[in-house]
Amino acid sequence: MSNEHLTLVWFRDDLRVDDHEALAAARADGQVIGLWIRECRDDDGRGPRPLGGAARWWAHESLRVLETELARLGIPLLFAAGSAADIVPQAAADLKVDAVRWSRRYAPAARRLDEQIKTDLADAGRAVHSHTGALLVEPWTVSPQSGDFYKVFTPYFNAVRDRTVGDVLPAPQKQNSLSKVDRQTVDGHSWVRDLDGLGLLDGTGTGSGAFASARTPRWWKTTVAEHWSPGCREAARQLADLSDGVEDYTDSHDVPADPDSTSGLSPRLRFGELSPRQLLAAALDLPEVSDDDRHAWIRQLYWREFSWHLTYHLPNVESEPMRPEFARFPYEDDPEALDHWQNGTTGIPLVDAGMAQLWQTGWMHNRVRMATASLLTKNLLIHWWHGEQWFWDTLVDADEANNPVSWQWVAGCGADAAPYFRIFNPERQRERFDPNNEYVGKWLGHGPGVLTKAERSHGDREPIVDLKASRQAALAAYDRMKSEAE
Repeated sequence: MSNEHLTLVWFRDDLRVDDHEALAAARADGQVIGLWIRECRDDDGRGPRPLGGAARWWAHESLRVLETELARLGIPLLFAAGSAADIVPQAAADLKVDAVRWSRRYAPAARRLDEQIKTDLADAGRAVHSHTGALLVEPWTVSPQSGDFYKVFTPYFNAVRDRTVGDVLPAPQKQNSLSKVDRQTVDGHSWVRDLDGLGLLDGTGTGSGAFASARTPRWWKTTVAEHWSPGCREAARQLADLSDGVEDYTDSHDVPADPDSTSGLSPRLRFGELSPRQLLAAALDLPEVSDDDRHAWIRQLYWREFSWHLTYHLPNVESEPMRPEFARFPYEDDPEALDHWQNGTTGIPLVDAGMAQLWQTGWMHNRVRMATASLLTKNLLIHWWHGEQWFWDTLVDADEANNPVSWQWVAGCGADAAPYFRIFNPERQRERFDPNNEYVGKWLGHGPGVLTKAERSHGDREPIVDLKASRQAALAAYDRMKSEAE
C-alpha cells in the first residue's frame, strides 16, 4: 500500500460522506479506510445498546449505500462484528494505520468503551481523534449557573438556541483506489466480514422486544422495507424537499393523517445519514416558510439535543426513572394487556391504528406515540420499560436518548415530565386530531394482531380498559406512591 499517511475512520451512527468531520480530517491527512462494526456490549456493560429489529434492517440497507458512496471516493469500507474493544486495535495494527478517527458518542456506556479503546490505541503508538458530528451542542459545553445540568427543556433551549454551530462540510475529495492486490490484502484479515455476513437481517442478536424480533426475517421484508429507502443518498433528496415538512408545521404537526405534518427525517438523524447541522442550515435557508413554522420545527431538533443532554448525564436512563420516587410506583404485571397493546388489539382505535402503523412502517406519528404510551403506562399501569423495549425493537428511528427519555416523559417519571395527571385520552385525541378518521381508517387492522373484518373496518372491538375508570386508578396509584415517599 501507499506510504502516504493512513487513517482508519470508524463509522458508527454517522453513515454519510457530507458534513463528516472525522472523514474530512482523515482525508486531509492522506489516505482513508473506513470501518463499521456490529457491536455488542461487553461483560462490564460498555458499548452501545444492541440494535433492535427495525434498526438492524435500516443499518444494513444504509451501510450498503454508504459502501457505494465511499467507493466513489476511492475509500474502502470494511465490516466486522463483535467486541469493538478487540476489533478496533486489531484492525489498526493489521492495516498499519497511523491514526484512528471517529465521531463522538454520548451515551455513558458507549463513552466508557470509547475511552478504553482510545487508551489502548494511544498505548500502541497510534494517534486517536474524536470529532463532533451527532449533535449541535455537546453536553459538557452547556450547564445552568448551578453547575449541574439542565433538567427542563425551555431553559436549555434558551441557553443553546443562538449558538453558532459552524458551516456544513462538503464530501472529501476522491483518493486513489486500492489496487486489487492491496484490496485482497485488506479483505484477508480474519476479522473482516462482508455486509451480509454481519447477520443484521437474520434475526440473531436481537433487540429487547422478543415478539418483534422473532418475526424479524419476515417482518422487515413484508412491511417496513416497502415504506423506506435508507441511505445518505435518499436522505439528501429528502433534505432538498425539507420545505414540505416545515411549511405550516405549527398548524399541521399534530395531524397524523397529513403526510407532510412532519419531515420524516428522524431515522436519517438516528443513523447519521444527515447531520443535525445540515438540517439546521437547511431549515434556516427556507425563505418560503414563515418564521413561526421554522422556529417550531427547529425547536423539535433541539428536543433531540436535550434528550442526549440528559442521557449524557444520566447513565441508567434506559432502565431507571429519572425521578427516583417512581422506583416505588405500583405498576401492574399484566402480560395479556401488554400483548393486546403490542398487537394493536386494545379495542381503542387510535392506539390500535398507531401500533399498526408502527408494525407496517417502523415509524409512528409523534402525537400517536404519546397517546399509545400514555395508555400503556397510565391506563393499563404497565411499566414504561416494556413499551420502551417494544419501540426499541420496532422503530427505525429509536436511539439511546430519544426512546427512553420520551417514554419517561409520558410516564411522568422523566425530567421535564408532563404533570402525572396529564393522561392522554386516546378517544379525545382522535376526535381532536383525526376527526374524520383518516388516520384510523388507513391503519386500523394492519397490525400484527388478528382482528375480524368488522373490527378492522369499524373499530368495533370491545376496549380492554375503561378509560375513565383507569384514569382514576392511575391517579390513585400516583397518590399511593407519593404518600409512601413522605
